[in-house]
Amino acid sequence: MPKVSVIVPVYNVEKYLAQCVNSILAQTLTDIEIFLVNDASTDNSLSIAREFEKDPRVKVLDKPHGGLGDTRNYGAARASGDYLVFIDSDDWVDPEMLQTLYDSAEQCRADMVVFNFVRENLMDGEQRVCKLPVSFPAFDKETRETLLTQLIGPDPGDSQWRQVEMLGCAWRRMFRREWFVRNHLVYFNEQEIMLEDLPVSIMAHCLTDRVLVLGGAYYHYRYNPQSLSTKYRPRKMEMLTACFQIVRDFLEKQNLYEKYSERHLAWLLRSAAHSSLVNCFSPMNPARFQKRYREVRGILKNPLLRQAAKSDYLKNGSRADRIILRVIRSKNTLLVYLFYRFYSNMLFKDTGKK
Repeated sequence: MPKVSVIVPVYNVEKYLAQCVNSILAQTLTDIEIFLVNDASTDNSLSIAREFEKDPRVKVLDKPHGGLGDTRNYGAARASGDYLVFIDSDDWVDPEMLQTLYDSAEQCRADMVVFNFVRENLMDGEQRVCKLPVSFPAFDKETRETLLTQLIGPDPGDSQWRQVEMLGCAWRRMFRREWFVRNHLVYFNEQEIMLEDLPVSIMAHCLTDRVLVLGGAYYHYRYNPQSLSTKYRPRKMEMLTACFQIVRDFLEKQNLYEKYSERHLAWLLRSAAHSSLVNCFSPMNPARFQKRYREVRGILKNPLLRQAAKSDYLKNGSRADRIILRVIRSKNTLLVYLFYRFYSNMLFKDTGKK
């Protein structure tokens, strides 16, 4: 039985796949298995993946297109290692990553290990280490509780945690496989919900008190701010609301929702609604005024958003929190439309300069 199973979802990444897989094969921990799970790529990704089967640790799985969550699940269901790690196929990792995670998890008998990452900016070559604002290593109740609350929603005011990025990502964790399977943790369909890995991260943090947080930044996340911010996503508010509802339903079953309800509603307003309104004015959105106006109006009519806007949870937050809360509370579609058209134009203009 290998010590670690590495799951790499593969979809149209012919430009980056070799760097990703080579970084895994170069691990100082050699007792691993690597699943390259091809999600019906239309480029040369599958052919490139097949070349790596020369190493007996590499197994290529070819499946019908199902999205990122389905592809992760497909690989995890076939894994046999003591631990599970998910690595996106356009990213790469440092050679000591798996050995460090494995040794640390075994020492603490952790069910989950959370770690930091390096953000690699494609546009300007900038490299930035993204760390959690905790004392490392951490294996205490207070840190576990803090991570859970931050995953569920933002603090009511400015804090160091407001600057934390990618906290809910699947690739930022290593899981004990037996525990992961026993708790029926599976990723969601990204064609139905957005942020398909966030609910699983929240569930994982609820289902164990054996969470180890390490200070190392072993994972290199390939970041392209221009493509991320300008890409238009139809039904974004609907798909983020579905994510909200999955988390809410789970927390209710755990008898935790009353404790976190205002924080979670603040996530819906600050993250889901705000980003969805910005999305309406993406340069990649072909719609003209009337269709964009209807989209803005539809977001404002979301009953959960209306409930979130009534809360005073963010009233003493950052200046941006207060402005967004005031604008959305107005319920004035034209005002919201004009504000977000102006804000988005400035945002995309600044992004294009980077």
